[in-house]
Amino acid sequence: MKGKKNRVLTMFLLLAFILLSCGKTENKGTEEQSGRGNAETEKSGEKTGEEKKAENAELPGLPHLLIEKNGETHRDSDYHYFYRGGYSKLLLKEEGSEFTALRDALSEYNKEVEEAYQKDFAELVNVSSSSEEARRNVANFTGSTPEVDSNSFIIRSDKSIVSVLQTKSVNYTGNETSYVHSAVNFDSESGKRLAFSDVVLDSETFFTLAENRAKESAGMDTAFPVDFLAKVKEQGENLCWTVNAEGVSVYYDLNSSGQSLKDPMVLTVYFNEAENLFNEKYTKTEEDYVLPLLERQHLDIDLDGDGKREPVYLKRQEVDGNFYMNMSVVANGRESGIVEGLDGWTYILKKSGKYYLYLFKDEDDGVTFLYRIDLSTVELNPDEHWFVDLSNKEYYWKTVDNVDKEHSLQESFTDAAGFCGGEGNEILSTNTVEIDWLIDENAYPKPAGNRYRVTSNRVLRALQDISAQEVDQNGKVLQDGTIPAGSYLLLMYSDNETTMEMRIIDEKYVDKVGGGEYGSSYYLNDFSQFQYDGNCYRIQIERDRESWTTKVNGIDAEELFEGMIYVG
Repeated sequence: MKGKKNRVLTMFLLLAFILLSCGKTENKGTEEQSGRGNAETEKSGEKTGEEKKAENAELPGLPHLLIEKNGETHRDSDYHYFYRGGYSKLLLKEEGSEFTALRDALSEYNKEVEEAYQKDFAELVNVSSSSEEARRNVANFTGSTPEVDSNSFIIRSDKSIVSVLQTKSVNYTGNETSYVHSAVNFDSESGKRLAFSDVVLDSETFFTLAENRAKESAGMDTAFPVDFLAKVKEQGENLCWTVNAEGVSVYYDLNSSGQSLKDPMVLTVYFNEAENLFNEKYTKTEEDYVLPLLERQHLDIDLDGDGKREPVYLKRQEVDGNFYMNMSVVANGRESGIVEGLDGWTYILKKSGKYYLYLFKDEDDGVTFLYRIDLSTVELNPDEHWFVDLSNKEYYWKTVDNVDKEHSLQESFTDAAGFCGGEGNEILSTNTVEIDWLIDENAYPKPAGNRYRVTSNRVLRALQDISAQEVDQNGKVLQDGTIPAGSYLLLMYSDNETTMEMRIIDEKYVDKVGGGEYGSSYYLNDFSQFQYDGNCYRIQIERDRESWTTKVNGIDAEELFEGMIYVG
């Protein structure tokens, strides 16, 4: 999502050379690239009963959504990029029967998304291929790649409603990108796709309140144009609206000059502003909840419990020609300290009656920090941060016949009880791992244990027999064992310090890249192999961080394993 651009260049170069969560490799026209992981995290000690439970179960009670992102980029062998397309689907993380109707509704919605994308992509190919401007930009490596893309952002997901904001970007020639925002809302129990009238029972009163709020914003940092509401109402059935835990928001994506906005203007009418205005079913929330805070959003929150709402919004400062994006938060007229870095994602977290800001901020070395700010004081403690991001459970990039195919599966943050966090791991390779994080009553996050699930698709090959411990699906040691020479080993779990657990997989699930003098790299080609509840082999690692050497059973790891790749 500081200050040393050579580190950024290093990160981008690494992305060109390692697969899945690490970079890119190449073999006869087939390339695979990974996403980035995070740096070290704080380690917990002995696990409590609650932590052990969280390790083996989803956060309870609420529907948790995953965002599946798919993309394709077409180019020639000289890396002239003709066009790219992408779309996002919504998946339900829970597999039980509690949300069957919602799961079915999401499945039907995803079919519509794919069908719409195919039409949009065909239009992109047709227009960009026939445009002299687009062809000139492609040939001269100028402008940007012509594209059509869509992204989803979860606004709310609980027992009552699932509300999702979507951004579609279109650029046919490589010169200027336009943005269109839309939304989709589902009843969590029935799976029904909701209309505005299903939630807002009195639209006239709603827009009167919205208009008053727009007028009140005059002269403020987040002032709305005088014709904002008129433009919003002109959308008719195409009105973009979402429901968060405090009210209903409407969006508009054109500025006063008629140019489209990547980040739309957002205006919210709150549940307690008038009686009989909203369907009561969707105003009921959990006692603790999460509110996404968007860049152009102005949220009024009762921060001190006196019944009066105070404004909360973000301030961003572009640095070095948009290269950096410093951020701060304003709450009730007081501004926090500045958080430096690249991009960032912010959430307001209500926990035990108080409000906090969670800011996931990308650094220029590929690390993501999580900052916590108490909105009652708005004090930023720069030392109070954690090395964690929302987990990217899957990420790969494979190129065949000059078409890059990209896929990712991203966690969302909609539950005040916790989230699934991802970070980096440097045991037997640079990997990415994930673990559930629990949020305590004072909004402090903590990993639920110290057994991290590996999410990157690194595979190693055993060069000789290796002594190891055999452990069960919960990490309990069963007996001593031996990994046979020639085995292909999928990394499964780690404590992020001294151990790595792995399982033997069939060679058919492995893609081999490279060879010769520099050895081979191996990658998993079927992510279902992670869905495994059998025994694993655990090995103990001895690392000398100064000399960057790793030993297993007193033997240099390079003599035991083929396929290790480190970044950094």
